[in-house]
Order: sequence, then C-alpha cells, then structure tokens
Amino acid sequence: MSKPQLIKSSGWFFVAGAFAFITMLSGSDPIAIPGSVVSAILLAVAMSRLRAAYGDSVGRFGRSFLMIGVLAPVLWLIVIASMVGRVTEAQVNEGLWVVIFAGPAISLLGLTLFGLAALISRPMPRLNWLPVIAGIWYPVMFTLFSIYDISHKGKFPHQYVPELISIVMIQFLALCILGFVLIDDSSKELVTA
Repeated sequence: MSKPQLIKSSGWFFVAGAFAFITMLSGSDPIAIPGSVVSAILLAVAMSRLRAAYGDSVGRFGRSFLMIGVLAPVLWLIVIASMVGRVTEAQVNEGLWVVIFAGPAISLLGLTLFGLAALISRPMPRLNWLPVIAGIWYPVMFTLFSIYDISHKGKFPHQYVPELISIVMIQFLALCILGFVLIDDSSKELVTA
C-alpha cells in the first residue's frame, strides 16, 4: 500500500474501532465483551497502518509505542483465551472481570505514547497532538476503575457511572475525530507525494 492509502485505511480502522468501543456502554455483557475484543483488534490494525505510514518519520520510540498498541492486544487475547475454564466465578466476581476490558486500554496507551513522540517529531501534516488526546481517556479511566474494582472486591462504583459514561463518550468522539483527520490527511499526502 502507498503511504496515503495506509493513512486513509488507518483512519477508517480508528473510526470502526471507535464504534466497536462504544458498545461497552450497552450495559449488556453479550454486546460489551465482544465489542471490547473487536475494538482492540480494530485499533491494533489502525495502529499497524499508522506505524507503516509514519514509522520512518516518527522515530524509533514512536514506532515502538505503536508496536505496543499492535502487539499488546494480541497478547491480551492469548491471556484471555488461556483463562477460559481456569478462572473461578468467585475470582471473576471479585474484580478479575475487568481484564476482559483491558484490550482497548492497552491499544490506546500505545496510541497515547505515539502521540507524545509525535509532538516532538511532527510526522503528520497537522494536529500532531491529536493522538495523545484520542488515546488517553480510556487508559486513565480503566486504570483508576480497575484499582477501585479490585480494591473493593469487584464492587462496581455505581456512584461514578455518569463520569464513566462521559469518558467513554469522549474517547469515542476523540477516536472518530482522529480517524476523520487521518482520512482527510491522506488526500493531502497524496497531493504532496
């Protein structure tokens, strides 16, 4: 694929990943859990294409951070698959269930770190700060929520539901904006190529 095609497809995968991500607000495990898995996969593909497009210009750290966003969800899926049948219901009820929703957090952490590297190297034609904004919301929320959940033996923090919903919505919108900016930038990249 050419660089403009990689950038454009990365944008579309970010948008698709955002829509899979938003299913976590469904309130239904049969929808939210597959949504989390599909979101992690789509975000990993988006970052692999972003890495292929901007890897040379973002530097070694930026490439490495995107690789984290690509490979960590694969490792997460292997861990989840290996846990099936080995984890007790009591362990799940005491907070281990948050591991199911870790995939997108790991992918988005890689995107956030890439964004920090992009602030320095400026590989994109514009808005090099956008990957930080598009990636940081869910990893921060997931980390804080996981600490709360595990320290309270799986007790869900119902008092924070509005904040959780708001952060997931912000994450969704930020990923869509990043995706559409990348799609638009692909046409600019085509002109300069």
